[in-house]
Amino acid sequence: MQEAPAYFRVGMKIAGYKLFNKRSPIYGSADIINVCNLHCTHCYWWLNRKDQEELSVEQWKQVIENKFKKRHVFIVTLVGGEPTLRPDVIELFAKEYPNRVCVVSNGTFPLKKTPGVYFYWISIDGTQQVHDTIRGKGAHEKTRKNILDYIEKNGKKAWKDIWISMTINSVNYKTVKDVIEEWYPHVNKIGFQFHTPFMKGDPLWFPFGPDRTKLVDDMIALKNNYEDDYIINPKKQLELMKRNWGGRGTIPVDCPTWTILAVDHLGREKQPCCIGSAENDSMKPICEDCGLGCYSVFLSHGIKG
Repeated sequence: MQEAPAYFRVGMKIAGYKLFNKRSPIYGSADIINVCNLHCTHCYWWLNRKDQEELSVEQWKQVIENKFKKRHVFIVTLVGGEPTLRPDVIELFAKEYPNRVCVVSNGTFPLKKTPGVYFYWISIDGTQQVHDTIRGKGAHEKTRKNILDYIEKNGKKAWKDIWISMTINSVNYKTVKDVIEEWYPHVNKIGFQFHTPFMKGDPLWFPFGPDRTKLVDDMIALKNNYEDDYIINPKKQLELMKRNWGGRGTIPVDCPTWTILAVDHLGREKQPCCIGSAENDSMKPICEDCGLGCYSVFLSHGIKG
């Protein structure tokens, strides 16, 4: 009953788009910190990082009021850097958006049970050896330990708080099945997206073609082998990942970037999308090679840019 108004607004936003092409953001994304303890080879964040101050809790509260609540954003994903380094900001969002906050973390720090946090998206990029190749030696062991410790310490339903996120690239694509099988006994969901390059010739980009098409087909088949939507990606969204669905060059076309209101660590709106930048001279993702899961899910449901 308490959540009914929020769900009603989401329904109105979707109806407004379908009937009148009215575009209003549905989800939110906030880079709550400009620091990370890892330097992952595939991570877009480093490409646009600058040494700048971060916002205080009170300043973030103003961003929540003036950006997210004012535009009736339904759910907010907290990103970084590494967002668990700002537990004060996570607690603020959890208070202002109870049970509608997700935290994207590399999982190398102990995971805290925070009332109001819907779930953690924990990044896993392959089996131990491959994951450590991308994220640094020992990263996989730390992350695995912290996930299992969280589940053990926080009750019978704690496993529901942990979702795995894997970004598929040219290094780890052969480990997708292994990752699915490894984490199935422990966590609630697993979701996939593909690496999005910021420059042509990026060696981590897994190009469109027979190998990528076969992988997607295999993922769809695997999805049918697990119950309760363990593999969270819809089939239609996975099908989109076989080809360019988002844009031309660095310009979004069909990609519904308007559906997510994304702000950086200073509360500035990022363009053209949640992995873009608020600064015009920063590097931009190549839309025609995009593999982001968040926007392609919307497109798979007929919501376009």
